[in-house]
Amino acid sequence: MRNSGKNQLALAIALSLLLVMLEETQARHSLFDCSVKYKCSAEKEYIWATDEERCHVFHNSCLLKVEQCARRDQGKSELVETDRETCKQTCERPCKKDFAPVCAQFFQEEYITFSNECEMRNYMCTKERAYSYYALGECVEYPSEQKLRNAELDE
Repeated sequence: MRNSGKNQLALAIALSLLLVMLEETQARHSLFDCSVKYKCSAEKEYIWATDEERCHVFHNSCLLKVEQCARRDQGKSELVETDRETCKQTCERPCKKDFAPVCAQFFQEEYITFSNECEMRNYMCTKERAYSYYALGECVEYPSEQKLRNAELDE
């Protein structure tokens, strides 16, 4: 009977992980589909928007539309466009110490690996840098520790 309990626990954990992976895959596909739909330019005109939790910065209004499209597809609430000062009040959020790396490319510039999405979003908002791309996992284009150190030196 002990093995039965262990097997059920293992199955429950496996199913939970599968659900998380499916949600992440849907989010990436949704963002990709919306990016193709809007075909944004490289125009630089920062746009600030908030959700229930934090401030988000976008390179231009078209990229905000892409995010809104992806959020609708994922059943998330839309962002509310606001001004820089109002938005910056909710820039930093406490982040868990878990290591779930994400790679962000800052619009046509460098790639930086962050320990998790929360850390990435805090960095983007406080440094007023919009990403053009992010993906789960460490960046492969550059060594992550070196690029993060370079970013910290820029402060």
